[in-house]
Amino acid sequence: MIKSMTGYGRAQSDFQGTKITVEIRAVNHRYHEIMFKMSKDLIPLEDLMKKKLQSYVKRGRIDVFITIDNEENPNQQLKVDWDLMDQYIEIVQELNERINVESRLDLKDLLAIPELIHVGQDILDLEVLAPTLIDTLDIACKNLTEMRMNEGIHLYNDLTSRIGNLTSLLDKMQETAPQVVEEYRKKLVARITEWLDGVVEIDEARLLNEVAFFTDKANIDEEITRLKSHFNQFLSILSQDEPVGRKLDFLIQEMNREINTIGSKANNLVLSQLVVEMKSELEKMREQVQNVE
Repeated sequence: MIKSMTGYGRAQSDFQGTKITVEIRAVNHRYHEIMFKMSKDLIPLEDLMKKKLQSYVKRGRIDVFITIDNEENPNQQLKVDWDLMDQYIEIVQELNERINVESRLDLKDLLAIPELIHVGQDILDLEVLAPTLIDTLDIACKNLTEMRMNEGIHLYNDLTSRIGNLTSLLDKMQETAPQVVEEYRKKLVARITEWLDGVVEIDEARLLNEVAFFTDKANIDEEITRLKSHFNQFLSILSQDEPVGRKLDFLIQEMNREINTIGSKANNLVLSQLVVEMKSELEKMREQVQNVE
């Protein structure tokens, strides 16, 4: 069953007086991106957490928010990142030497450095904390997946319904197509009769050749056959338990191409109206498919 690319998952756990909160927000995106908003102390665990997320989510943008609160030591203090300040001063000195300009740093310059001074707490013992953090992330991923699957059910129902609408419109096209040839034959006979004004008899052989030429030019049997095949493929892919968003998007492009071809051949008001209705349904499907993983 398809999954939506959008969703939200949250989980919280306590470990030795430390509260761990993980929130995951997934949105549709052309590529697969994972972004973390968390303490720098957790960066060594980033690759491990990415692997966990990638086992649940294959496509889209994922924003992960992780907060660690030490309830046994709630009195957080302002801390200075001395290593960052030393690097900043060193770079400024190198610039002064390279461009021969004497520039002095003042306190205001240092305070403007992002993350130089931050609210901090004791350095986390990652080796001890990691198992609980990963377990909490896993629960948040499962909650996210549940929401994405529920949304996927709505997408599935909507898309299958629209394929049903397209099938009905295509059936009407198939019924209308033979009438186009007959209408053309009648119009051609009427036009020739008007031109000849009864002076010369209509050459039935030439008339039949002209009608046959038009029939071949206006024939949409191949397009109808391919569209039926695309509809069946689309429904089959919808039921697959894997990321299928790109496949569905490709099929919609192929359907649109076939319908455009029919539109270019249509020499009938009813067919033209059916083409417009089918393109409208396809556009709604395309918008929905953008949200399918």
